[in-house]
Amino acid sequence: MKRLLIGLATAAMVALNAAPAGAAPNIYHTISSTNASAAVVETVGCERTEIFVSSMSGMFAAQPGPVNKQGLTSVFVRISDVCAAPGRGVVLFQADGQNFAPLEADPRLTSASITTQLAGTDGDGNPVTISLSATWTGTGQLEHSTLSSHENIPGLGNVNSVDNNLRRAATATVSVTVNGLTVSGTDSNAVLEQVKARCIEIARPGVEEFFPCFGFPG
Repeated sequence: MKRLLIGLATAAMVALNAAPAGAAPNIYHTISSTNASAAVVETVGCERTEIFVSSMSGMFAAQPGPVNKQGLTSVFVRISDVCAAPGRGVVLFQADGQNFAPLEADPRLTSASITTQLAGTDGDGNPVTISLSATWTGTGQLEHSTLSSHENIPGLGNVNSVDNNLRRAATATVSVTVNGLTVSGTDSNAVLEQVKARCIEIARPGVEEFFPCFGFPG
């Protein structure tokens, strides 16, 4: 099933409610979901710094149902001594965190940013607060693509999906502060994406728990 709709299940954007047998199709809409990601990997001497950031903001809805607006931001940072164990490195410090702060982005994906504090844990499981500041500047052409899928799942039902995608290459500048330590860097191969999508589940009579739009066909 499509990347985006599986992602909705992971983020729990739309509640799953089993439809009675013979009920109307389940229809899920991604009204608009904008996503930005960056990976910074820099080595100075024996010290390698890795920062991975992902941030999104979107509007989602089932039909019938209300529109849900939600953001989701995550960050991972690791500092390693690559000289201590050649080929593997020894981790000196790492931390990760996640919250529901929304990405701020231009509709044409020319720029985006996120500034937030995330509750997380370090490599030993201790609680930490991570301060994140990241900006994306579009560098490439705005790419447009559409995808559609019409699938029959034998004995269960049908699923029809379509999405409308925008994508632009970008340069990201990222700064992370945790436990008094600040690391930063640039990713010239970052990405900005926007997706609008719809997925329809049509279960056969008598079939329950049929949710192929979320990766669970029954």
